Amino acid sequence: MVKQYFHIIILAVAGIISAWFIGNGFKRKPHGEYISVTGMAEVNFLSDNIQWSGDYSQSNMELKAAYQAIKSDKEKVLRFFQAKGVQDSEMVFGTINIEKLFDNIREDDNYRSVFRGYKASQSIKIKSRRVDIIESIARESMELIESGVEFNAGNVEFNYAKLSDLKLDLISKAAADARARAEKIAKASDCSLGSLKSSDLGVFQITGEGNDEEYSWGGVFNTSSKRKTARVTVSSSYSAN
Repeated sequence: MVKQYFHIIILAVAGIISAWFIGNGFKRKPHGEYISVTGMAEVNFLSDNIQWSGDYSQSNMELKAAYQAIKSDKEKVLRFFQAKGVQDSEMVFGTINIEKLFDNIREDDNYRSVFRGYKASQSIKIKSRRVDIIESIARESMELIESGVEFNAGNVEFNYAKLSDLKLDLISKAAADARARAEKIAKASDCSLGSLKSSDLGVFQITGEGNDEEYSWGGVFNTSSKRKTARVTVSSSYSAN
């Protein structure tokens, strides 16, 4: 009986010791302990291309008149942006869209559709590497209203042509940062850092520089800010000898 209780005490003590090791961050693989760390790298950069779009429309009871009016508006829009310094190669006009317009009129308990004409619309997209110039012109686009064009301006998008190269550079720096962190942990733990066992890439995030944007598990890709911050993490595990 005493021997049986002795075995129970040994098992209980072993369980306590195991829990202590786990709770204090010791991790063991089949061939020994390992160190897991997360490295991070970030960089501020300036967008090198801009994309902006807008659209305009005309309505008329006659289809031909609506079509002719939108063609006339296109010429006004084209001349306006040319005068502002936009190059023809930077502008792309969309196809002309025509839709029928109806009003729903209530009569007693029923509704009937009443035709109220045709609406012709067209879009323009401007894409350029002259970021500052196009950004300034986009702010002036509502001047088109003075010439009788019903113009609606879209949002300006800022992008970076060499984003792939920037991302690869950040991944390399984040991996180096992870190794540096692991080496410090190994030194503080009085052991040597062994070989890399695994490495996982975190989410690549792009936020506006200085903006209080929250990072997302799915990634943030800011296109509204000209000045941006890119950030990436790398989680690595090394054997500890």
